Amino acid sequence: MSYGQLLELDARRAFEATHRFEDLALFHVPFDELIGAPSTEAVLTRMAGREGRVAIVGGSGSGKSSIIASVLGPFADELPEQVVPLRIPVAGEPDETVTQPKAFVRHLIATITRWASPEMFSRAEREELERGVSQGSRRTGAETTRRFHIGAPAWFADAGFALEVKTTGEDIERAASTVDVVAESRRMFDLFRAHDRVPLFVIDDSDHWLRIPELDRSPLANAFFSQNVRTLATELACGFVIAVHDDYLDYPGYIETENLFSTVIHVPWFETGNAAAPIGRILQHRMDVHEVAALVDDVFDTEAVAGLEWHYFTGAGGSLRDVLQVADRSVQHACSDAEPTVTKQLVIQALTEFR
Repeated sequence: MSYGQLLELDARRAFEATHRFEDLALFHVPFDELIGAPSTEAVLTRMAGREGRVAIVGGSGSGKSSIIASVLGPFADELPEQVVPLRIPVAGEPDETVTQPKAFVRHLIATITRWASPEMFSRAEREELERGVSQGSRRTGAETTRRFHIGAPAWFADAGFALEVKTTGEDIERAASTVDVVAESRRMFDLFRAHDRVPLFVIDDSDHWLRIPELDRSPLANAFFSQNVRTLATELACGFVIAVHDDYLDYPGYIETENLFSTVIHVPWFETGNAAAPIGRILQHRMDVHEVAALVDDVFDTEAVAGLEWHYFTGAGGSLRDVLQVADRSVQHACSDAEPTVTKQLVIQALTEFR
């Protein structure tokens, strides 16, 4: 690889480890392909079509959100047409929203109502959404800057339905202080079903409530599962997909409600000693998306990829995000040192910076 191509690779940040949720599907290589078994994305697709209640279990950076985005993103083309994934962010919400069903349901309704508001998208974005829906197209390539919301294309292009959603949501929000908001919220979900649409709640940022030395957030996780997941499953009787950190498997709140999930999908780990090939495929896909005309073997020598594999099994603990961070930093070092290829020594240099 020429030094100029390496500079181009760095300038395009092809190996950047973190992206907005809306962009994750573009960079995702399905685990079903990486491990050669239809046990991850295929199962999620099937269960989403059946209004399943699905837990996606894995460690931080393992690929939970990418799996969810690839299957349930705005232009996912394998879901039944009537299934409407509705992404509900929770990580940035007040503790009350995470732990108390009434506050959580108010947040559900407010989020759906906000999506149905005309000002949410510009005219150009709305027209592009409508074109995408009418053509049944799936976005590919390097264009990732537009702001689309999971679930929007399935129903947002229907202006009449969007107006009904907005009006119903505003009615529920106005009445929330004087009525049982959980019971009242069923009006919204009945509206979806009356239009032959099936709401599927998607919560992908629910894996941050951990026990760490500086702060114990596990009480939030326990309350979220024991209170809000139970509300979704029993009182609202809706399908949902929830990201579950593998630490949660020992939390009382998750254990108490595990039987409410119809399916638990564990993010696959690559087999010991066999991670180099899938890591190489992920890196190659990143280069292809960013239209860098080169092979991954031209960028990373064999020992460098072996170093990334070693990191996956040791320091990264299965976190592909951490592996990408090291790969990205290794490319930066190669550019700084005017090296045409990333070597094992440059990977080691990058690793020491993340210790």
